[in-house]
Amino acid sequence: MIFYRDEKYKFNEFFNEENGFLIRTNILNNEEIETCNKAIMRSFPELMDIGIMGKCHVYKQYCKKFGIECYQVKDSLDMSIELYKKIINQCKGKVFQVALGGKGDPNKHKDFEEILRITRKNNIVPNLTTTGIGITNKEIDLIKKYVGAIAISLYSKLTINLEESNKECIKAIEKIVSNKITTNIHYVINNDTINDAITRLTYNKFPKGINAVIFLLYKRKDKNIDINKSKILEFFNLLNQHKYSFKIGFDTCFSPLISKYLLNSEKRSIEDCEAGRFSCYISANGILYPCSFMQDENFGVNLNETTILDAWNSEKMNNFRKMKSNKCMRCNRRKDCSFGCKFDLNQYICNK
Repeated sequence: MIFYRDEKYKFNEFFNEENGFLIRTNILNNEEIETCNKAIMRSFPELMDIGIMGKCHVYKQYCKKFGIECYQVKDSLDMSIELYKKIINQCKGKVFQVALGGKGDPNKHKDFEEILRITRKNNIVPNLTTTGIGITNKEIDLIKKYVGAIAISLYSKLTINLEESNKECIKAIEKIVSNKITTNIHYVINNDTINDAITRLTYNKFPKGINAVIFLLYKRKDKNIDINKSKILEFFNLLNQHKYSFKIGFDTCFSPLISKYLLNSEKRSIEDCEAGRFSCYISANGILYPCSFMQDENFGVNLNETTILDAWNSEKMNNFRKMKSNKCMRCNRRKDCSFGCKFDLNQYICNK
């Protein structure tokens, strides 16, 4: 168990590096007694999403065929090991976990082993998201030795005969699962994938042996699901009516939908978006942003020119924290999801 005390914002955290379980107290008073006020920010990120990959090695564009455009628009060089060391050295004793990713599979970084070793040496848990395509036995051994959690992006659709369209993707998942690695599936939901998700939930056609399916809301306005459409209702009705052998999870952008459509979901269990308050993203070329999906130069701070702490407390980050959606400000249930996503997506629990 790792203990962290935030002297600036007056709260404590306890993190179990074995299972990833985190306890965060409310704000403490002068007698160290917990108040009713939630901690709203940390003096240094707790979780850092680090895009060590600047380009994709999977040239068959499986994600695009699946209906997902990569949120990483520009190619760059992969992150250097020198920059990664510089970042991790600033995180020791403050950051609990890093999520390795970027525009390609992090297990294909030329310094993958060294990156994992350095991270663990500094008492930080490395996690990663990958397609798994082309994963080697050595990479699997490194993941088993160092990695806390692995998520596989599922880029395969079911055919009319309920067969997988992307055998390579499914074989990669099966290989990882067969090595007794706890495996989560990342499944991106948008208008191009919602029907496949419904079919998989109806016929229980997710890969066997997985630990969980985490549904992620697609972060592009032109591809989002209208909250009033029948498909999203059908999707949640399946989750309300059926039990599955694997766990079901959601990213925080789903919070407004969970609040409205998922039965028996307690408000206190709905996660707020922690971008720029408890977490951040660092690109392969060393730019710190509040979130990996909001790589806007108005909010980016170059870590080649400053420290993580100074970037975290910069004017750009503070401007991001002040942002609130105009839609959310008009909603009388806005506190259920802490004002929703700053992307101003159309998945809100507003009264229409």
